[in-house]
Amino acid sequence: MKETPLDDLRHTLTHARLCHEAWWFIEGENPTREGIVKVYNRYKDFFATVHPALFVTFIVKLCSVFDNDPNSISLKLLPGYETHPGFLDLWQRGRTLFRYRSKVIAHRDSAVTERNFAADTGFSFNDIKKILDESCEMFDAIAGRIGAPPIYPFACKDDLYLMIQDFEERLSAVA
Repeated sequence: MKETPLDDLRHTLTHARLCHEAWWFIEGENPTREGIVKVYNRYKDFFATVHPALFVTFIVKLCSVFDNDPNSISLKLLPGYETHPGFLDLWQRGRTLFRYRSKVIAHRDSAVTERNFAADTGFSFNDIKKILDESCEMFDAIAGRIGAPPIYPFACKDDLYLMIQDFEERLSAVA
């Protein structure tokens, strides 16, 4: 069966959410922080590559749903997006993040070295997560109205906890 633009949008938001979850698992506070740091330090080269790649993928995927190109697969392809509560505010914040992606991640603007474009956005990590959450909520609300499936309920946190436990056990066995 051929994938529709709505399916692509669902996959994109699901992937953005999973990348954020995995990135935040490494970056943020959680009950197994000590084990994560221990494993991270043991496998520095791997995690030093994967950790920023998760953030970049999260930002690229999330920002793609705020593309103004009429041929892009964005939140604007959802039927009735214009009347969704809070859409305009969400779209404006998403476009600010899109410009950040363009200047810092995708196109590497040389002027960025002269100023801190990331700080200029005024976004915290919580603000970016809020854009993700609101985008997923909007998709799910409109999908529900038109009888389409919501964002996939996949999660990777449990697998990441198991991976850290496996690595910790392996490190303990070697010591």
